[in-house]
Amino acid sequence: MNDNEFAGAAVVLIGGHLGVGPAVVRAFHEAGARVALGVIAGQPVSDAQRAACAIPGVAHFDLDPSDPPSISRFFDQCEAALGGLAVLVNVAPPVKTQAALDIAPAEYRRVVDAELVSPILCMLEAARRMTPRGAGRIISFASMSGKTGTHKLVAPYAAAKGGLITFSRVLAAELAPTGVTVNVIATALFDVQVSVGSEHLTEVLKGIPVGRVGRSAEAARAVFYLASADAGYVTGETLNLSGGRFMD
Repeated sequence: MNDNEFAGAAVVLIGGHLGVGPAVVRAFHEAGARVALGVIAGQPVSDAQRAACAIPGVAHFDLDPSDPPSISRFFDQCEAALGGLAVLVNVAPPVKTQAALDIAPAEYRRVVDAELVSPILCMLEAARRMTPRGAGRIISFASMSGKTGTHKLVAPYAAAKGGLITFSRVLAAELAPTGVTVNVIATALFDVQVSVGSEHLTEVLKGIPVGRVGRSAEAARAVFYLASADAGYVTGETLNLSGGRFMD
């Protein structure tokens, strides 16, 4: 990959404060990209997360991803600040755990709206802006739970992420002739999710062939690849980042 490929490119991360998002923000910023973050309405952001993304030149805009007019305004702000949109990255919020039979119907609807419908609306708006330019990269973080269906206690989240993976394939097929690619990164256990030294972590590591959790910097490099010109022939794919715990 050309080290200067992202210099001046307009990169938008929705939920960039969350999870591995700060590592992706820093990586694109260091590569010379123009970066904007979508601060999701109602999604708590800790002081540490804000500090991790407090980088000079990185723009922060509020966004209600459930509201199409808010989404349109958000992308207008991003393009006014950065220029024509080149890369969109959807970062997944943290998952809550509860037994499927104990989850209220309203919570199922809330999670599916937040984890499936809202990302879809943002992807569609980004695609409308990318296709006239004949280029663009749309990348969404999902979870191996949405691909395998074997994780307990995350039923609505897994269902939503499985839907996001399938929607991304359909959108990828429709946009393929336009030069816009659509891909997903499915993660397993990463450093931002665990407490080092916990007994639970020790047990989980026994099931990961590489013997460790994923590093946020590795997630950033995966985004870099899918956003690069080298990945122009890759679309509709879901890249596993699981340390060998799950394999296709």
